[in-house]
Amino acid sequence: MARRVCGEEHYPAALLAVAAHGLPGATRAFPTEPLGAEAWTALLAAARTHRVLGQLRKAVDEGDLPAHDRQAADVRAVHRAGLLRVLSLEQALLALVRLLGDAGIDTRVLKGSAVARLDYREPALRWFIDLDVLVRAADFERTVTTLGTTGLTRTLAEPSPGFDRRFDKGTTLRHAAGYELDLHRTFVLGPWGRLVRLDSLWDDGEAFELGGHPLRALSRRNRFLHACYHAALGDWPLRLGSLRDIAEMLRWADSDGVAILGIAREWGIEAIVAAAVADCTRLLGLPADGKLTRWAPGYVPSRREVSWLALHTHANKTFAAQALATVRVLPWRDRAAYVRALLLPDAEYVAGRHRSALSRFGYAVREVRRGRAARS
Repeated sequence: MARRVCGEEHYPAALLAVAAHGLPGATRAFPTEPLGAEAWTALLAAARTHRVLGQLRKAVDEGDLPAHDRQAADVRAVHRAGLLRVLSLEQALLALVRLLGDAGIDTRVLKGSAVARLDYREPALRWFIDLDVLVRAADFERTVTTLGTTGLTRTLAEPSPGFDRRFDKGTTLRHAAGYELDLHRTFVLGPWGRLVRLDSLWDDGEAFELGGHPLRALSRRNRFLHACYHAALGDWPLRLGSLRDIAEMLRWADSDGVAILGIAREWGIEAIVAAAVADCTRLLGLPADGKLTRWAPGYVPSRREVSWLALHTHANKTFAAQALATVRVLPWRDRAAYVRALLLPDAEYVAGRHRSALSRFGYAVREVRRGRAARS
């Protein structure tokens, strides 16, 4: 039973070459003439969606992607606007981390600024549109309360008190200024999220600076494993910006491959690492000449691993299907509380969405069936 693989047909022509631009040994070819108006519009939109606007601008500026003057001006303007957005997000990130630190809450910055500054040779190439922060599960409720003093509000209530801290990936909070913060306690919803060794994420981490202020990211190995989670289990079709993160990290991760695979084996997530690395090298056209890149294509996932990967690798993936799969990996002592919270959640959680417990149960059944149908 093979895992579902994301094909090249999901991406506009030239986008794969854009996503791989500047990577050593990349073989994806650019067109030899400027694109027509329709193809250019599609490429620019896809580069925004896949978070590779920096690579698109650089490919145009360096002449690797032929472009008319108007097209070059377009991508520079869009990329410049994106960078201004990033600067605004970084200002918000500094304020939030300082606020949490003053409250005695430890944080680790995920993705975004952390990856841009620690793993990219050119941070401006790493574009992002929201913030991601990890806190300890024990600090989760206090963190949400503290952030609420700044105007950040949850986009969805908890099904029951303590659900986020015990079971969920985390929660999303939105600010009136228009940005969102994904507050994490683990990497992802579903059974794969249960395999993350949460205590091991709270080693010393790795320091980086924003505007002269110190922040902490995950340690290198944990950062690579998180990037694999995001690349393999995030969007479908796979987001090329996430695969670019893997490619940038492989510059140092391949030489540390034995240790990384040891952690992946200990956690039980070799299938995630293999999928992320294999898809990165395949779709971006990179040479498989390192420890991880040689190993990944040959990894054969078990039936359970294929089933768990399939929860995330289709366009109609559903929360309900991921939640149902989670039940089977919970300790027996936690299963009843988990199921009850999802079937009979607090009124605030269902407000405006379900008329009754029965209607919610029917919705869950339909969503599970929809998710299973898409996976088959």
